[in-house]
Amino acid sequence: MPKRICAFLILVTLLTVTNRAPAQLTPIKIGHNGFTDETVFYLGRDAGIFKKYGIHLELIYIPGGSLSVQALIGNSLDMLLAGGTPLVYAVLKGADLKFIAGLNNRMPYVLVAREGINTPEQLRGKKVGISRFGSNTDFVVKLAATQMGLNPKRDIQIMQVGGPDARVVALKSGIVEATVVPPELVSLGRKLGYHTLFDLVEKEIEYLQIGVAARSDYLKSQNDIARRLTRAYLESIKYYVSHREEAVKEAMKLLKIDERQAAEVGYEYRLKTLPVDGKLSVKGMQLVIDAAAEDDPKAKSLTPQQLFDLSFLP
Repeated sequence: MPKRICAFLILVTLLTVTNRAPAQLTPIKIGHNGFTDETVFYLGRDAGIFKKYGIHLELIYIPGGSLSVQALIGNSLDMLLAGGTPLVYAVLKGADLKFIAGLNNRMPYVLVAREGINTPEQLRGKKVGISRFGSNTDFVVKLAATQMGLNPKRDIQIMQVGGPDARVVALKSGIVEATVVPPELVSLGRKLGYHTLFDLVEKEIEYLQIGVAARSDYLKSQNDIARRLTRAYLESIKYYVSHREEAVKEAMKLLKIDERQAAEVGYEYRLKTLPVDGKLSVKGMQLVIDAAAEDDPKAKSLTPQQLFDLSFLP
C-alpha cells in the first residue's frame, strides 16, 4: 500500500476517534440553603446519575432562602432548591420565577429551646433564631408561635442568625433562647441540654419546604437542560430510597456529624416526605401565599398554579 494512502487512512482513523470522544457535560449551578433534603442531589451526583443525563452539577451552599433567591434572580445561579416563602416574596417584588419540581412538601422543623424555657409562656419576650428574614425559617417560627398562642410580632424577638449550624451555635452561646432545627439535629440538641418546645414535624403540615426553582427566561432558553435535570433528579430520589447506607453516610458527611442515629432519623423522615413523582403540593403553596398576604395584600391575587410549571416532569 503506497505511503500516501497509509498516511491518509491513519489521519481518517484519528479523526474518527476524536469525533467519538464523549460530549462535554452541560454545567448547571444549583444553589441550596441546607444539607438535609438536599442530600438527594449530592448523592445523585456522587452516583453519576446527573452525568448520565449529560449534566455537570455544581451545588452551591448559600445560607438563607431570601439571599439565595437574590442570587438566582441575579443570574449567579441556574436553579435553586428554594422554599415557597422566599420565592413568593420575590415574585411579589416583580421576579419571574417558577417551581418545576418538588423536593419536600412537609414542614421539617422542630422548635427547640434552652434550659429553663419549658412552656410557650416562658418564651415570651425571648430571642428566637432564624436563617434570614423572608426565609422558610422565618415563616416557620411565626407559625409555631401562632400555634402556641403567641403573637410573633409582639411576643418574641426574631433574630437573623444563619444556617442550622449557626443557629445551634447561637443557641449554645446564649445569643438566642430558641430556634428551629431539622429532625437530624434534634437528638444532637438534646445532648447539649436543649429540649423540644414545639414539634412541627409530627403535625405533618403540608408546606412547600423545598422545590426546584428557576427563572422563566432560563426555562425558555434551556428547555432541554431543565428536562434532563428533572429526570436525573427523579432517578436520584429512587437511588436515595433504595441505597440507605450510602444515603446515611452522605448525610453524615454533609452535616459534618459523627452521630449515625441522627442521620438515620433524617433518612427515615425523608422516606415519608420525598415526592417520588417530583410533584409539588398545591395546598402547601397556598399556605405560603395566605401567610404572605398578611404582609402584602398583593399576594391574594396569586395562585399556586401561577408559580408552578410542571411541564418539565416526565
